[in-house]
Amino acid sequence: MDSLHAALEQYYGYSAFLPYQEEIVRDILRKRDVLAVLATGGGKSLCYQLPALVAGGLTVVVSPLISLMKDQVDTLAAQGVAAATLNSSLPYEAMVRTLRDLEAGRVRLLYVSPEKAVQPRFLETLRELRVTLFAIDEAHCISEWGHQFRPEYRRLRVLKEEFPKIPVIALTATAIPTVRQDIQRQLDLADPAVYVGSFDRQNLQYAVTGKKGGYARLLDYLKSNPGRSGIVYFSSRKRTEEVAAKLQEDGIRALPYHADLPAAFRGRVQDLFIRDEIDVVCATNAFGMGIDKPDVRFVIHYDMPRSLEAYAQESGRAGRDGEESDCILFYSPGDRQKNMKILETDAVTDPEYHRIALQKLTAMVQYCETTRCRRQYLLDYFGEAFDGVPCNSCDACLLPNEFIDGREAAEKIVACIAGMPGSFGVRQIADVLAGSRSSRVTARGHQDLPAYNSGSEYSSEQWSTFIRELVANGCLDQSPGQYPVVTLNERSRRILAGDENVRLTRPKGQQAASPVLQDRDAGQPDTALFEDLRRLRKSLADEQGVPPYVVFPDRTLKEMAGRRPQTPEAFAALPGVGAAKLEKYAGTFLAAIRNASGGEPLPDGACAPAAPGRPEIDNVPDEALLEEAYALQEHIRKLREEIRSADTLRRALLERARSAGVSENEAYSVTASVSRSRQIVPERFYERYPEVFVRIAHVPVGAAEEAIGEEIPEECIRYTTSESVRVVRKASPEDGAADR
Repeated sequence: MDSLHAALEQYYGYSAFLPYQEEIVRDILRKRDVLAVLATGGGKSLCYQLPALVAGGLTVVVSPLISLMKDQVDTLAAQGVAAATLNSSLPYEAMVRTLRDLEAGRVRLLYVSPEKAVQPRFLETLRELRVTLFAIDEAHCISEWGHQFRPEYRRLRVLKEEFPKIPVIALTATAIPTVRQDIQRQLDLADPAVYVGSFDRQNLQYAVTGKKGGYARLLDYLKSNPGRSGIVYFSSRKRTEEVAAKLQEDGIRALPYHADLPAAFRGRVQDLFIRDEIDVVCATNAFGMGIDKPDVRFVIHYDMPRSLEAYAQESGRAGRDGEESDCILFYSPGDRQKNMKILETDAVTDPEYHRIALQKLTAMVQYCETTRCRRQYLLDYFGEAFDGVPCNSCDACLLPNEFIDGREAAEKIVACIAGMPGSFGVRQIADVLAGSRSSRVTARGHQDLPAYNSGSEYSSEQWSTFIRELVANGCLDQSPGQYPVVTLNERSRRILAGDENVRLTRPKGQQAASPVLQDRDAGQPDTALFEDLRRLRKSLADEQGVPPYVVFPDRTLKEMAGRRPQTPEAFAALPGVGAAKLEKYAGTFLAAIRNASGGEPLPDGACAPAAPGRPEIDNVPDEALLEEAYALQEHIRKLREEIRSADTLRRALLERARSAGVSENEAYSVTASVSRSRQIVPERFYERYPEVFVRIAHVPVGAAEEAIGEEIPEECIRYTTSESVRVVRKASPEDGAADR
């Protein structure tokens, strides 16, 4: 067994690599730059972790979120790997300890933010260490063509400029060809090896369903899948709280998450979710990137995202452990117009970005409206051919009775468009087919067209649905922009010739009641032992202060429940059991398996599942308190605006008085004084003196200079000038008389 496979088995407990992992690792060990585009669950982290364990030295990992760094470090520590992070959340003692470990060569992987990675002081520190690799995680953030552009990522090219001989690996889960090229250019990668894995997540099941009655169907799905972890995404921050509150009332352990909630609340929600204390997070897209939770069993979009990249990234957070999971999207045709309005401001400020965003929105809408296999559509978008139709894991393939032979309807649509004098939008074509007497039809004289009322069997709304589906399936073309028009193409002409098969959604009122997705777990309930092992895992995780999946993922527990190992050797053969976990957990889990086989209770401390309903959260406000907090926040904002307005008025009046030469009159005198204070700029000081930053962040400049034993450089100081004005009433003779 070579060193790579030995390390894979020792630290990760696996005997074989996932696709492209071994090739990527060997390229890195040959000091070649790499761009790796691997779908979520494809094992990106191992691609840079394993070289660090085999080759030694220090691997610096640039990661976008502190929470993501912490999860990675916790997981590596459980595997017996020396990993650490340097970020602003660390207490002073932890930061000093990490710096000492780095100097002593005791750290193999160091996680930092993009802002930290480019600080001159940090780069100087790296020059004194044996750095062997830079890993840029979530690399799509560097590209303005991507869906989560972060300007601070642009500065990361300095790593290649300062350390040209050290290889760089850029990793992302979703990147179309344009984004891949931009990543290579922005990071200045030298002739990189490019690996683009399959985006076909076979364990994910896709479905799109209408929004009408959405909450009832959401609740029904959650009650049909008790105890499963999942995320429900919303475009509205307010709705995350409203739906979370309704779910709590209906017995679901759910909490909201969005950017306007207090940081402590958000952190607590995230912690409760990864520790399986709650089942559902109702969130905006602010939630997810920092969640390294492998056992998310469903991702539901209550509102349509604006791009397929965003949808693939967010829905891809389901089933990272390879177990079967659901991706459900609630869609309404109005979602397109709603998102168009959001993009309108970009049309003026950045026309090119608006054009790209509009293309992405159109592709997203067509994914929702297509009657093709959704897996095939999604893979086509990312440039991957898929010929496994029917996939038997999307609603279009699983529910064939929900579709009709649409050749006759399609012929009527094509004939109508061909006979219209000019190009028109979906609604106008649908109104003509349905025989509408609307003003937009009669004003143009379209009631006299041969196609008028030729589709009287269906409503205008139903014809609109058919037309959008033909566009989504490529049988018609639609122009971009706010007022798109529909035109014919080569496939349209084949429809008229009878050479094109067409499938359309069964008209409303003819559809049979059917579930959003088939229950793939039907007839295969989790065993009692599996649930016992989950409770034991939760107990051990709580004792150690780590998420349950850090102990073992669900996949390992299922194998454990199925194989029922009785010896340490059999336990070591389970997937996900490395040397460190074998030593740490084998005795406890083997005892639980033996006890379960003999009908005896689990060891003390194995907790029962939490009761459904509202979770107990320390120091987290309930809905009423949140409403009061928002009201107070709004009141404070208005007060600040009034203060700023009053200050602006005062300055204007004072300036007018000075320009007019008025400084006093018979009764009053005006005096003004100016003071100047010095304050520390924490970010700049931390960059120059990281070892004392925690101590001086909130003390005067003088005390900071005493702490470092030298004068603080000017670039670390901010000067604040304040002006005060006093209007003093002069004493009058009457005042003197009164005093006497």
